[in-house]
Amino acid sequence: MLKYETSIFLKIISGIFFLISGIVWKKVLMNGVKNYHYIFYRVLATIFFLVLASIYVQIYDHENRAIIFSTPTVLDWITCISICLFSFWGLYFYTNAMQTGRYSFVSSLQVLLSVFSFITSLIVYDETLSNSKYYALALIILGLLLHQREKLMQFQLSKEVVLVLLCSIFWGISFVFYLIPIQKFGVLNFSIILEICVLLSCVGLLFFKEKRLLPLKIDKQSMLLCLLMGFLVASGSLLSNFTLTQFPVSLNILIGLLFEILVLAIGLYFFREKLNTKDWLLIVLATIGGFLLLF
Repeated sequence: MLKYETSIFLKIISGIFFLISGIVWKKVLMNGVKNYHYIFYRVLATIFFLVLASIYVQIYDHENRAIIFSTPTVLDWITCISICLFSFWGLYFYTNAMQTGRYSFVSSLQVLLSVFSFITSLIVYDETLSNSKYYALALIILGLLLHQREKLMQFQLSKEVVLVLLCSIFWGISFVFYLIPIQKFGVLNFSIILEICVLLSCVGLLFFKEKRLLPLKIDKQSMLLCLLMGFLVASGSLLSNFTLTQFPVSLNILIGLLFEILVLAIGLYFFREKLNTKDWLLIVLATIGGFLLLF
């Protein structure tokens, strides 16, 4: 068990890796190629770096070598793979939202992940809701209703909001369950299994949607960016999954929320995006609600 301060530092570093990867995602997805083509190449790069980490642990890190060779049961494998396949759809809808929506809006509303994480914890671990959590859910629901009022009157939701909600549901729920396979397989093993499941999911989409098993070739710049994302995601995932074993989920969520100011600044400055009054209102209410969920 690491010192508390060290674990917090590692979580912050993980957040920085994911923040940078989100920026690169937006840059790559602007090229117009289908999102799961880029996911395929990014995952190959991530697996490469995770395998390098695995080799390093086996050769040099004698204290942690045991985590590479575990003996899980068939049920453990089924549980792990099911969680990983479910989690893939969070990435799919996230990249879809980033491709068709605004970076600052989509990334800021990732606070909704915390809502579904807490709801899942309530159901799975039989936790109770405090008054502040009820207020948090009320604020977030109010923000969504106000933002989508016109669409709701027509029984519709904007595509941008729908994709963010779908991403938040799949990632928010699966995040709570990550700890189960991590405790059985270890952080590194689980991270590799997760990426392999994402890769197989991409192959499945390619086959059913395009009748092919491999994506189209992408240009050199996009390939290099996918390689960069592979390193960032491999590093961020290892640190994030590791800190999940060091302190509560709620604290992991809080640190993630602290990056929202940076996300907004990047989206507004680098991508020249514009947010209207309704966008700001929803982001503010969702952020306040996200912090209230922690009390």
